[in-house]
Amino acid sequence: MSGAVPYRERVPPSTASRPALRLTRRGRLVRSALVLLLIVLLVAAVVTMVRALAGPEPVEEAPEHSASLAAPSDGGGASPAAASSASASPTPESEGGDSAGAEELHRSGDEGDGTWTVAAPAQAEAPTEGIMRTYAVRVENGLDIDAEAAAAEIAEVLADERGWQVVEEIVFHQLADPAEAEMTISIGSPPTVDELCLPARTGGLWSCRIGPDVALNSDRWLHATPTYDDLAEYRAYMINHEVGHFLGHGHARCGGEGEAAPVMLQQSIDLEGCLPNAWPTTEG
Repeated sequence: MSGAVPYRERVPPSTASRPALRLTRRGRLVRSALVLLLIVLLVAAVVTMVRALAGPEPVEEAPEHSASLAAPSDGGGASPAAASSASASPTPESEGGDSAGAEELHRSGDEGDGTWTVAAPAQAEAPTEGIMRTYAVRVENGLDIDAEAAAAEIAEVLADERGWQVVEEIVFHQLADPAEAEMTISIGSPPTVDELCLPARTGGLWSCRIGPDVALNSDRWLHATPTYDDLAEYRAYMINHEVGHFLGHGHARCGGEGEAAPVMLQQSIDLEGCLPNAWPTTEG
């Protein structure tokens, strides 16, 4: 058959001559970004799985009554002290903590019954001059502390011309109802103060200020600390120190050997070379 077309075996085209596939610079960047994203997602998934297996983390919360500060009472306008306390954080300010001298402090083992006696106002009438800041005093029942006597001593300290009234240009006035007062000063047993001061850790030894509340440890009220020889002066110091926190003042350091200690120095723990001083106007 002369007209037949000869059979030719079809051979697939050779791939040897095909050009290699190469990513452009932009393509390499996209690939790297995708790889990094996958790694981040993988790490996040692992962390989430570990947390789920470990269970929820405990959260320490401050008492409900310390969530916000009370507004200043009417007294003729706002003062620097009113502004500072109104803007202060409810974060607790504890004077103490774990310290080397803690073993020297008196521990009575006293426990109150968790109920309170609110002291009647030591002042008959409200001040007529100055920016008024209101407070209430209460003492836990079951302790050897008379609420009326404690309130009278606190009122005397707060009214002293060496105290915060001069520094802040304010006057303090005690009320009979803590719910109506800007600040409540509580004298409680060590376990009760520990609970009031949470999340700060007072260890059964120290006092604190948290929000609008000042909590004074009954052991310190009755027995002071080795840094003070005069109990009345120590009480004045602990009142002025914690009320100073309420007014917006933070902790201070000793200014120099032999000087009167700042009232905001943690004098219950260490005078740092300073001399004991209970009053904000006589420091340094």
